Amino acid sequence: MKKNTVFIVLLLALSFTSCMTEKHNFPVEKEYWDVNDYDKAILDLRFTYEDNETKPTLDHPEQRIIVEKLTNPQNFKIILDDNKLDFNQRNKIASEFISHWKDMNQIYNVTESGKYVYGKEMLAVWQFGLELQLAAFDLQFDEILAKSDNPEDEKVKKRVNASMKKLIDNYGNYLNLITNEDAFYEKEKEEYAKGIDTYFKQLIQVYPDADYDRLLNKANAMLKKTRSATIKKSLKRLIDQINTLNNKDEA
Repeated sequence: MKKNTVFIVLLLALSFTSCMTEKHNFPVEKEYWDVNDYDKAILDLRFTYEDNETKPTLDHPEQRIIVEKLTNPQNFKIILDDNKLDFNQRNKIASEFISHWKDMNQIYNVTESGKYVYGKEMLAVWQFGLELQLAAFDLQFDEILAKSDNPEDEKVKKRVNASMKKLIDNYGNYLNLITNEDAFYEKEKEEYAKGIDTYFKQLIQVYPDADYDRLLNKANAMLKKTRSATIKKSLKRLIDQINTLNNKDEA
């Protein structure tokens, strides 16, 4: 009798797993996802999951690959770097990726009892977005220069500076997460801090001549707000990087 009971339980479990697999059909066999794959994946994440059903997470051995596919920067890089496509085509695709990234942010920005339900995944999505926005700006910058007779023209400079200001402000939005840092677990705070070290350093290295004063002010404000020693260290490194640039400009 006990053997029959165990067999029935196992059979039900396998049936449930099979139904879940059929219900959520992500193209994990593809090496890279294009915007159409993101369309389908986001529709799935938004509308086919039950209220009590957990979204794919990095801690789940079978679902981890879904999050990794969603946040793989090579998905957009192989397209935005493809010179066979014209600027209009690539800019359109970049805009679609950014739209999908915003959707992903909404999907994984969930709190329960004062904590992020998907803290690791939300940070992975955020960091994917930082890299995406930098790549999209690079593309716009290249297009402006390619289509301009004189890159030193004041109108061209104003257009570039306006786009750069928007990019830096968008990076500053990542720092806004500090206002709700208690919603992160300690390991997630460490991952968040790594994001500051990695992606802001990358931005400053690529565009050292940009105006980072607003970002500097925000970093200083968040340094006063945070209680995390790990996040404080990363903010101090960011502040030092910007101050070093400013000191070079004054020299």
